[in-house]
Amino acid sequence: MIDTFTRRSWTIGVLATVIGFGGALLSALGITDVANGAVPRGMTFVVGALVARWLVTSGTDAWASFAARAIRDRWRRTVIDQLERPRAEGERGRRDVALAIDHAAAAPALDVVGASARTAVLGIVIVWLAAGWLSAGIVVVLLGVAIPLYQRAGRRSAVLSKDYNQRRDVLERRQLEMLQHAPELRALGAVGYGADEIAAVSDAEHHAAIRAIRVALESSLVTEFLSGVSVGLVAMVVGFGLLRGTITLDRALVAVLITSELFGYVRRFGVEFHRRDDATASIALLRRAPGVSYSTSGPLVAAQALVTEASTSPVTLEVHPGQRLLVTGPSGVGKTTLAHTLVGWRQAVSGSVTRRDSSIAIVSPASALFDGSLLENVTLGREIPDSLVRARLDELGLTGPRFEDLSVPLLADGEGLSAGERVRLVLARATLADPALIIVDDIAGVLDEANRRRVAQLLQRLTTLSVVEISVDAPLLDHVDQRIELGP
Repeated sequence: MIDTFTRRSWTIGVLATVIGFGGALLSALGITDVANGAVPRGMTFVVGALVARWLVTSGTDAWASFAARAIRDRWRRTVIDQLERPRAEGERGRRDVALAIDHAAAAPALDVVGASARTAVLGIVIVWLAAGWLSAGIVVVLLGVAIPLYQRAGRRSAVLSKDYNQRRDVLERRQLEMLQHAPELRALGAVGYGADEIAAVSDAEHHAAIRAIRVALESSLVTEFLSGVSVGLVAMVVGFGLLRGTITLDRALVAVLITSELFGYVRRFGVEFHRRDDATASIALLRRAPGVSYSTSGPLVAAQALVTEASTSPVTLEVHPGQRLLVTGPSGVGKTTLAHTLVGWRQAVSGSVTRRDSSIAIVSPASALFDGSLLENVTLGREIPDSLVRARLDELGLTGPRFEDLSVPLLADGEGLSAGERVRLVLARATLADPALIIVDDIAGVLDEANRRRVAQLLQRLTTLSVVEISVDAPLLDHVDQRIELGP
């Protein structure tokens, strides 16, 4: 969609510049007619030029609004896909997705500006034909001065923007840390320490924002200055030509108005470099979607020559309904990354992943529990009878006082429960959700022998459930249809 809008935006930008130059020529003719006494015809030309400019501006704005709405609707439908992808090392959080969508939506309007500015350079030829080489040379020189200034401002803006984003992330993390440890700080009488920490980080973030704003203002001042100087110098040259009688009024007006029009497009292009960078980066972020295609038939999940971020060895596999697959290998070879790539949480380096459009559950020691009741954590709002929830918990050995009352509250991430209890709660939740496929990611290590048997028996009993188990050396599954061993 973005590529289609880009092509159309460039066409609109070129047409807008051509019509803008046409309006400048028409205005020059109209003013000349007024000066020569042909007021009605001259005013007709001037009004026609103004109407043409208004139509172009209105049409361009309407197109930009339409394209922005379409892009927002397109990317907002993929927000869940963006949010479900785990945060990569060093990557900013998913909170940026909504802002990235807004920035990406501005891309068509910015493409129009870019196309208009590039087409406007052809105005140099018009200035040369109307007023000679000196006026055209002035325009060329000032454009040559403007380009490196724009580039320098763009580089500085990118550096300052990165610095600001980093400081903002630090501020958010420190705020969360201080809130989390507020009771301890209060007990130690060190609340002032926390406040001072937040104030210091906040001041650093504020200064970074001020520096970024200053660069933007400097860029705007440069464009305004160069635009004013260029029009003034061209007007001075053609003015002397009028005094000497070497140039006619209409040609002089054409040179001045085209120069003003040209630098108007270039000026707008220059001041939008911040938004262009934001739009480009946002589109790259939004397009970095997991490379998974979906089908309505065939295997539940299949990989063909799949190379993941953690391993250079290609993997080919298929998991059909009811089948069991075991992925083994030493720690750090990319077993978990393979699982995340299969479900679309991470992007493949090469190869392809195809999965049926059906539910997949993942159970791992890192799976989350939520701040809510035991029942809410297991059912996640589904209408599941309490008796079935109780039976599944009993089957997994989750008995005793802590699990008798389904309304008992659990703390976030299951604080107070052992790692084995948390994993079994997540497994109960996953199996009660009736998925087509469940991925069990190396949970045997947090279970004792008795609970390993319970989990293995449950998985064995659910014969219609497809299972992919990831294990280093102690798999829960006794019989598998396929075994894949990853090596270093």
